[in-house]
Amino acid sequence: MKLKYSLFGVVASLGCIILCVILLFWNPYSRTPTGHDTVLIIFIMLIFPACIGILSSFLRNRILMYIVFAWSLPYGLYLSFASIPSIWNLFSVVLILYLVSAIRMES
Repeated sequence: MKLKYSLFGVVASLGCIILCVILLFWNPYSRTPTGHDTVLIIFIMLIFPACIGILSSFLRNRILMYIVFAWSLPYGLYLSFASIPSIWNLFSVVLILYLVSAIRMES
């Protein structure tokens, strides 16, 4: 049975959104409130591409998923490797799932 959408892309996008919400509003490693600039940067660099990733998964658009991967790569890698071990290392899983999703999509 073939799915009409990329399950890896949807899981990666939803996982990214959940991790971003935890980072911004329930950060277990900091009690300092998140600044407006940080919220804006995380939204533009991780949450917005994740929303596009969900759309790309349903449209099965390989090029758009590669764009989502490339767009999320700098901040995803930074959060993945800035503090080891931590919950933010899951951003590397999100990036891997974006890439796997793009590779598995049909042309």
